[in-house]
Amino acid sequence: MAIQTIVPYAVASDMLSVEEIRDQLKDTGYPVTTDDIKRWIEEQDLYVEKYRRDVYVSYSDILMAHKEFILDVA
Repeated sequence: MAIQTIVPYAVASDMLSVEEIRDQLKDTGYPVTTDDIKRWIEEQDLYVEKYRRDVYVSYSDILMAHKEFILDVA
């Protein structure tokens, strides 16, 4: 039986740029701006990685923040 390990850091395949996340969420019926995503990162103190001028954040973490946004709006 395999045991799933708990990884204390974001998996590289889950990290997307703020712009990529914005593009993913635009077709959900609840589109957001890059400013919204950056605000969620700051408010929830989400882990980010910066590479050159791009900011990368866990897509899973943003999906949770987006869910809270939808619950507040609806």
